[in-house]
Amino acid sequence: MCGIDDTYVVPFCALATSVAAAHPDPATRPRMIVLHHALSPSSCRAVATCGEQLGLELQLRRVTVDHEARLPVTGWASPAVYLRLAIPQSVDDEPVVLYLDADTLVLRDLGPLLRQPLDGAPVAAVRDPQNPIVGTGIALPGCERIGVPAGREYFNSGVMLLDLVACAELGVFERARRFLVDWPDEVQLWDQDALNVAVDDRWQRLDRCWNTFAMSALAAQPGFFHHTAEPVMPLADLLADEYTAAVLHFAGPVKPWHDAFAPVPLRRLYRRFLPAPVLAGAR
Repeated sequence: MCGIDDTYVVPFCALATSVAAAHPDPATRPRMIVLHHALSPSSCRAVATCGEQLGLELQLRRVTVDHEARLPVTGWASPAVYLRLAIPQSVDDEPVVLYLDADTLVLRDLGPLLRQPLDGAPVAAVRDPQNPIVGTGIALPGCERIGVPAGREYFNSGVMLLDLVACAELGVFERARRFLVDWPDEVQLWDQDALNVAVDDRWQRLDRCWNTFAMSALAAQPGFFHHTAEPVMPLADLLADEYTAAVLHFAGPVKPWHDAFAPVPLRRLYRRFLPAPVLAGAR
């Protein structure tokens, strides 16, 4: 599952291309569901055409947005970051789903991850490499005010295996929305902060290969001075992870389809999944 707006149609097509490449046997290709609020007709056609050309079973599902909620949006994010919070209302035909951000690439078979038992946990995810624990980086800086203990492990929401039955039993998505409404000034990382608060540390830890940050690109950006999580997750280890990644995640404000993205090998890797005319249109 993904959630996109018009600005993320091209990246989604790159992700879909990577999914198809990682699953050459059509019988093993996962079904893809794309959540959106108000994609333009041309974007809907582009997504549908992408799925048809790749031989993917792909569904577009429109999400109703509560405009009165006014969920906080800052930095480079758009309201589309909250589309994943509508997963329970949008999916009633699967008990377990895999959510992927549109700025990811799938490099290996997703089968082992999709078959991962959650053992009652509502979410399986990877610790955020830049904010691995509450109290480091920018995640939940007001943790004491909101009742989250400093030092608690913190996950990245860009790749999540979700047990929707367990999520419903624990009220995960309802609690996440309530946090966003009640504590908007404490939100730094949008849905990710909210889900970490809502899950309350009842999440299963996944191997970092399932959500490997493109740290070589982040470290090459002019504004990168030091790795704030070095004592917990050394930068050298995170850079080595890129060679064994099953899912690569291009987190951060500068994306590999932008001209300003650092000229690292991962930029060339990413652009292999973008046809030249599409890449030109993304600039």
